[in-house]
Amino acid sequence: MNFLDELWESIHDTYQSIIQHPFNKELENGTLEQDKFQFYVSQDIVYIGEYSRALAALASKAPDHEGVREFISFAKEGLDIERALHEELSKTFRVKKASEIALSTESYANFLLSTTAFKDFTEGVSSLLPCFWVYNQVAINIYKNAKKDNPYNPWIQTYSGAEFDETTKRMKEIVSDLSEEASEKEKRKMKESFIRSTKYEWYFWDSAYYKRFW
Repeated sequence: MNFLDELWESIHDTYQSIIQHPFNKELENGTLEQDKFQFYVSQDIVYIGEYSRALAALASKAPDHEGVREFISFAKEGLDIERALHEELSKTFRVKKASEIALSTESYANFLLSTTAFKDFTEGVSSLLPCFWVYNQVAINIYKNAKKDNPYNPWIQTYSGAEFDETTKRMKEIVSDLSEEASEKEKRKMKESFIRSTKYEWYFWDSAYYKRFW
């Protein structure tokens, strides 16, 4: 089994919980209550800003100039794509600035920032992968079953689309390449970071569905 397959197998139960979560099932059906989606978008705006900081922090630790350039590009592209989507969703769904940062948002962002800043480069990359890979797979799963007139189509199409799919593919390639040179101890830590971030993904959706700040 290659390392990427090993990573995906390690989050099987969590991923199933994510795609079966009422937030994503109702988003898929187009029946998700608007106030829950508003909560989600307002928190996602906060999260993406911190996520881009984590990508930039990781760029400073890249082993070569190409890696620095690539992770800076990820940070910029992430901000540009997400900002455009957030602006569209905020206008369509009348999303207001978050009145408070939810514990799920804060804890996930802090985990990524601390991992990229203070842990090995391999752990940092692995901690950031679920935000690409899990989101991409969730959106693809929803896209296959969503109706054409689903009000949440802009979200679905962005994360299941070719541009996000290509970025996800590249992040997976980077993690795979790193794993080939990593020791068993390093690969174990990479997997632990990947699993933990995936659990935070579930937590983020769950808090949005119940509009919980803590």
